[in-house]
Amino acid sequence: VDLGDLVSEAIATAGPVARAKRVRLGGTVEPGVLLRADPAGLSRVVANLVMNAIRHTPADGTVEISGRAVADGVELGVSDGCGGIPREDLDRVFDVAWRGSHARTPDETSGAGLGLAIVKGLVEAHHGQVEVRNVGPGCRFLVRLPA
Repeated sequence: VDLGDLVSEAIATAGPVARAKRVRLGGTVEPGVLLRADPAGLSRVVANLVMNAIRHTPADGTVEISGRAVADGVELGVSDGCGGIPREDLDRVFDVAWRGSHARTPDETSGAGLGLAIVKGLVEAHHGQVEVRNVGPGCRFLVRLPA
């Protein structure tokens, strides 16, 4: 699977949603980054991370995707402008049905809390790891997969 193709597909698919929310969406992937993976599963990982980032980034914010080869595999990063996740909640973001304290009041953009749990399951099925950190004006999700 070509990581650049997956990221391009995710940007094209999520672009209209980002534009409607006035969120800038972009990405860069080193050329020729290939890995053995289920294309549909990995596409879902990228799409879920990107849509989650757009959903939680305020208007005029930015969502940025990056991909690169590393010594032991591939890294995919998705950074957003969500304002960060409370430190005490960072370990829970991949739990099934966990939506964070700001999502306790339902609105048209709240989900079921499954997207990040699905990401974790698919990444682990590919023998990889996923983590989240607060960085700058938001968060950065980092997926590491063997090539």
